[in-house]
Amino acid sequence: MTELRKQLPFALLGLDTDNDTVFINETLKAYCEAADIVFTRCRPYRKNDQAFVEQKNGAVVRRMVGYRRFEGLEAAKVLAELYRSARLFVNFFQPSFKLIAKQRDGARVRKTYSAPATPHQRLAADARTPDAVRAHLQEIYAALDPVALLRDIRAAQERLAALADTQPIAHPAAASQSIDLFLASLRTAWKDGAM
Repeated sequence: MTELRKQLPFALLGLDTDNDTVFINETLKAYCEAADIVFTRCRPYRKNDQAFVEQKNGAVVRRMVGYRRFEGLEAAKVLAELYRSARLFVNFFQPSFKLIAKQRDGARVRKTYSAPATPHQRLAADARTPDAVRAHLQEIYAALDPVALLRDIRAAQERLAALADTQPIAHPAAASQSIDLFLASLRTAWKDGAM
């Protein structure tokens, strides 16, 4: 969380998770209290509390990864590569509509949307974004090639499909050592893209 907060272009004021024990634990709660981050969770048995996150999970993650089961260290590495490229492609090159207002007229609901824009464009246009952050994002954007990102995404998807069709077989001692190396590399691996 500390490393992630350093890379965010804005201050992290709150963290809202679902009710899974992966997220709700004493370590995360203590961290949020120490860092003065408001830690909340969705209401039990209310699946629409996390609707925006779940919608992005379906619209972005499931479209890229699919619904197959991936196991093993190699699959985790390929997923990390896929997410690195996908995150940059979605944040810098995929515009989306954003709901501005809903107006109810009897049974009819009229929705008003903003013009399509990428998350990068929205963040750069926001008056609260510091000039240094805006300049840094522009540097990242100028260095990106959307065709190369798509090529990397497709290559990772092909490797994932091949991995899903095979069963991972590894010696327990070798798996333990490679897992330790993999977990150590995660500390900085996500920094390759900065948004």
